[in-house]
Amino acid sequence: MPYSEKIENRLRGSALVFLCLIPVLLLFARGPADVALSLVGILFLVRSALRRDWAWAREADILALLVALLMLVAVAAPFGEYPGKNFTRGLIWVRFVVFYAAATRWLITDRKVVHILCWVVSATLLLAALDALFQFVTGYSLLGGQKMASFAGRLTGPLDRPNIGIYVSKLAFSVMALAFVARQGFGDKKAFVFSAMVMLPVLAVIFLSGERTASVLTLAGIVAVVIGLFFVGGRARLISIGLGIAGAAGIGALLTFSSRIAGRLADLEHVVSDYAASIYGQLALMGWRFFTEHPLTGIGMGSFEKVCKAEMPPESLEFGCYPHPHNIYMEWLSSGGLAGTLPWLVFIVLVVWAGLRMIRFGEQQTVLVALYLATLNVSLFPFAATQSAFSNWPAILAWMSISCAVAALRVFKDSRALAR
Repeated sequence: MPYSEKIENRLRGSALVFLCLIPVLLLFARGPADVALSLVGILFLVRSALRRDWAWAREADILALLVALLMLVAVAAPFGEYPGKNFTRGLIWVRFVVFYAAATRWLITDRKVVHILCWVVSATLLLAALDALFQFVTGYSLLGGQKMASFAGRLTGPLDRPNIGIYVSKLAFSVMALAFVARQGFGDKKAFVFSAMVMLPVLAVIFLSGERTASVLTLAGIVAVVIGLFFVGGRARLISIGLGIAGAAGIGALLTFSSRIAGRLADLEHVVSDYAASIYGQLALMGWRFFTEHPLTGIGMGSFEKVCKAEMPPESLEFGCYPHPHNIYMEWLSSGGLAGTLPWLVFIVLVVWAGLRMIRFGEQQTVLVALYLATLNVSLFPFAATQSAFSNWPAILAWMSISCAVAALRVFKDSRALAR
């Protein structure tokens, strides 16, 4: 059957529905969110097969990811500690590569989709933030029923674990990047204003959540946006100064009046001051050790905890064994060795450089560049204590946010904004 516009619209419409469902499903269930992400990729592959169009696989950033996947499956897995498990975990990672390609080259490519995503993702963030704030006031989540006391006073919102801060922080900067494109590229002021207003409760939740990584990385992103606004000049410069003053005052008040947040900051200072002795330092050093023992291929994906228990029994470790080293770069090095990590680093360099190159097009683009780099920073900052890069919930969240940011940059470059 020949490929037609009707088939294209049906495939793209279905994929868009699943794309919009991902952030909603992530609040309540990992499995369905993973299914939605996988279906986006499958529909894209069906479309590529019907059109006999595989040109996207040759584009530099996607090609780097495909090479990383090939290294994980064909090189790291056979020489890993548990080849069968390593091969399976490596092979199913393809869904994130295809999803990234689908989102950035097929779905998020025009005004309509940017508009829809701004409203859907922002509304989802608003729901999550309001529930978390309700939990902060009452002590329990209205949507999920979780109690703050069960998680040492940390917010969860609808989630079943205290990760609401990182959830909203990863999506917040990416949806604002899309909202900026909607405003500057297509004149869609309503979507921009709605997304911007949602950021108020979102930022409150991040800094009230007690999540140190989310708070610090978000603060860095805010600083980048303030600097970006300052360079635009005019009224934007006044807004940047106002945001800087308001942000500094808000954080100062939070640390002054919340002993819980001040205690979390003190804990962070303790970890940073003696990183090697902390749980995060020990896990990172363990990942580095596994890498030095298997520098070319690593130990294979999904093997960190099992290798840890085999080589260093938990009773001999102060903190025991964990499924991953809590640093995505150490996880890549220990799991994929140089074979898998080098193409992954090439991908990171490509997407970061794509953002930096936008600055040359004028001062107006500095805000978009700041939002773009802030999105990448939340997921890719090299010294952060992170969740696993390969587990479904954090990986889905990371690839959703990165894909939206990369797509926002590409759509903006293709819009008329640069011509004005």
